[in-house]
Amino acid sequence: MFIGHSFTRGVNTGMRLTTKFSAFVTLLTSLTIFVTLIGASLSFYNGIQLKMTNRVQAVATMLDNRLVSISFDQLEPQMDELMTPVEVVHVDFQLNGKSVYSHSSNDNYRPLGSSNQFRSITVPSLKHPGMVIHLVYLDPMANYFRSLHVTAPLSIAIGFMVLIIFFSVRWIRRQLAGQELLELRSVRILNGERGPQVRGSVPEWPVNTSSALDTLLSELQIASDQRSRMDTLIRSYVAQDSKTGLSNRLFFDNQLSTLLEDQEKVGSYGIVMMIRLPDFDLLRDNWGRTATEEHYFTLINMLSTFIMRYPGALLARYHRRDFAVLLPHRTLKEADSIAGLLLKAMDALPPTRILDRDDMMHIGICAFRSGQTAAQVMEHAEAATRNAVLQGSNSWAVYDDSLPEKGRGNVRWRTLIEQMLSRGGPRLYQKPAVTRDGRVHHRELMCRLYDGKEEVIAAEYMPMVLQFGLAEEYDRLQITRLLPFLGFWPEENLALQVTVESLIRPRFQRWLRDTLMQCEKSQRRSIIFELAEADVCQYIGRLQPVMRLVNALGVRVAVVQAGLTLVGTSWIKQLDVEVIKLHSGLSRNIEKRSENQLLVQSLVEACKGMPVQVFATGVLSRSEWQVLSQCGVTGGQGEFFAASQPLDTNVKKYSQRYSV
Repeated sequence: MFIGHSFTRGVNTGMRLTTKFSAFVTLLTSLTIFVTLIGASLSFYNGIQLKMTNRVQAVATMLDNRLVSISFDQLEPQMDELMTPVEVVHVDFQLNGKSVYSHSSNDNYRPLGSSNQFRSITVPSLKHPGMVIHLVYLDPMANYFRSLHVTAPLSIAIGFMVLIIFFSVRWIRRQLAGQELLELRSVRILNGERGPQVRGSVPEWPVNTSSALDTLLSELQIASDQRSRMDTLIRSYVAQDSKTGLSNRLFFDNQLSTLLEDQEKVGSYGIVMMIRLPDFDLLRDNWGRTATEEHYFTLINMLSTFIMRYPGALLARYHRRDFAVLLPHRTLKEADSIAGLLLKAMDALPPTRILDRDDMMHIGICAFRSGQTAAQVMEHAEAATRNAVLQGSNSWAVYDDSLPEKGRGNVRWRTLIEQMLSRGGPRLYQKPAVTRDGRVHHRELMCRLYDGKEEVIAAEYMPMVLQFGLAEEYDRLQITRLLPFLGFWPEENLALQVTVESLIRPRFQRWLRDTLMQCEKSQRRSIIFELAEADVCQYIGRLQPVMRLVNALGVRVAVVQAGLTLVGTSWIKQLDVEVIKLHSGLSRNIEKRSENQLLVQSLVEACKGMPVQVFATGVLSRSEWQVLSQCGVTGGQGEFFAASQPLDTNVKKYSQRYSV
């Protein structure tokens, strides 16, 4: 990526090919004309002077011969006759350096505008030893250059040459215009552009090169589409149950382990529900495959639709007829309510002879806390499910654990959130995202709410913010708080998570435009908005015009939690995204999990050929970072590099180098 950008700058700052070639041809032709003119002028000048010198010498020889038979007095009447044809104005005979005789001609008629410029020549006498003849004559070139008739052909020749140069350069520019278009298109391709917008729409030269480039682009597009489908297939293979289309056990355990490790050290908690359905394999033998599977998928669809009501919840097929639900940051009290509602939803299903309506679903519930292992939690969920089955009929059971209940009711949540908004927002922390060479690419602003006893991370309270309809107010407050920090640390790029729910609202878009336009463009380029992958994929159609607005303002966009949901990668091409952050669950023990390596590699490959950088999150150890680097990620974020630190405006400058 960086190479492409530097190349673009070089092309933009330098002259284009057509301009350079035209300038070269013009210079070469002009130089040729100049040398030719100089040579012709010198030849003309030397020829005229030589001819005039010979004529003057002939006059001197004639005078010398006549002096043999006549005296100077007899010669004087003949002087003007001899001097006038060659425009000699003065003759001086000298003997041993002394003038013996001299004669000057009368002024002859000269055309108007003529000028007199004289040259002289001394000729030794052959007939009179010791005597020299000194002659002064008019310079023949004095009036040549003032003569229109003499210089007109030369002027016409020069004008004709200039005209030829003009038409030649224009013809060359037209011929090379196609090559220049091909060059510009090549630069766009090097900068990561793909698709129909970089196809040749006008005649380019060389024609075969242009056609070959179009063919390669078409094949590349086909390969890219196939790779996207393959990427989706890989993700499905690794994380999706082939029969139901839900997440599989591997993916569920991965997400649960990530929550239990509690990277932010704030006490992660939640609920796991195990849902046991009837044994459809036995029912298939009695009622047939078609009828049984119809009822089976009816139950699955009901489960999936029901769980989607709860933000952050994850439904997976855990065993053949067991389904697990992960509910982060939920309490046992909330789980009781959810289980009751689920059984009521099941009762609303149409009656059937195949299934016993009184023995269709058994639910086991257990709470988890950070520090436990995934295996311990799932054992507790299994035990609770067995108890629910033993109770008979449709029921649920809670694993009896001595852990104190943790959580807040809706009233308490609303009070906390409204107090937080009225007091200026949550507490801000920062965590650097570091490239492979140890440099800080950006710092993510992480938010925590203080409830009077402990801090609550954004992942826990944001679902309640959305539920209460306070997302827009919250995002406005956060962006307003972000802007002053850009002045404190002008060398830093600051990333802030923004809800898609706010971005798609026209009112928020107008406010965002007016707010950001008050900042300098250099400051706006330091802002990175982070959007969750699941929300991006859900609202991709409504987000595209918003992204154009955001990019026009100079703000960059990052997509976070990539790989958390089972979606393809086609959205990467549809949105102008600069950074993709992998979900932290993909980094967990990746050196031991080949399926996670496969997922990361597929996401990195999907971003090749585009100006997109892939960052890993939740990196805890050097072994994880080494494997992630081998998979092709641009950088990482996590405890391995630096822990979250409170944002402090007293810090003049944060460190820009970290050990990798």
